[in-house]
Amino acid sequence: MATDFLEKITINLSRNHAGFNNQLASWLAVLGRKKPLALDLIPSDPSFYPRLAIGLQSGHSGVGVDFLLSNGEIDSVRVENSTGMQKQSPHSYKPLGIEEVAGRFTAAGIQLAGIDHVGFNLPWFAPGIHPCILQLREQMAPVCLYHRYPSGEPWDFILPGDPDEITGHRAVDYNRIRRPKFELVSFEKASKPLIQIDLGVNLRFERFAEWFPEALVDPAFRNIWIFLENPHPVDICLVINEYSEGDWSGFFNGYRL
Repeated sequence: MATDFLEKITINLSRNHAGFNNQLASWLAVLGRKKPLALDLIPSDPSFYPRLAIGLQSGHSGVGVDFLLSNGEIDSVRVENSTGMQKQSPHSYKPLGIEEVAGRFTAAGIQLAGIDHVGFNLPWFAPGIHPCILQLREQMAPVCLYHRYPSGEPWDFILPGDPDEITGHRAVDYNRIRRPKFELVSFEKASKPLIQIDLGVNLRFERFAEWFPEALVDPAFRNIWIFLENPHPVDICLVINEYSEGDWSGFFNGYRL
């Protein structure tokens, strides 16, 4: 195994939209440490890597993701539609402003309690996995706890872990709580890329879902997808779930690449 490891993943938002970026980071600040240039999310264990962050002042016009290794090397991915095709989502939803979402949280007594994962969805309409994600599998699998989704969907996950687990000097203990994870998705439902932020709240699904009729509701997973009004060339979605003190990392046992 490699001795270097994946130290940090940063979703970079363009500084051209600093007002929106700061609104989003301020609302999520209870789950991290807000700095002028980024919101650093708090890991469930201080020894875990990669650390995750939302960058607020990128010099690029689009949205990108940087994968920083412990040796200083950076691999970057653009969150964009590279297919040349356009496709509308089959789902019905209405985007909401951050202030509207925050106001409804306050009115309903909904409180942010945790963050399970963040990630991106890249449009891909051909068979198989998006080429960028295939490349990341090859580059990142030796330097982090990179896992395929056990039931076969094209939803890859990077679980946080300590350097000894990552480098193979100690077995991975899947009973440990590992947050926040990072998800990499190939999806064919729509051509607009998506950034997802998967949050846990204090209320039950039935309670918080009724406050957001505009959201995409997923009864199977007991969550809702709130699409945010935003100036970036991607969808930004808050996935709201019932918070649990436990973790589902054990689901990935046996599926590390």
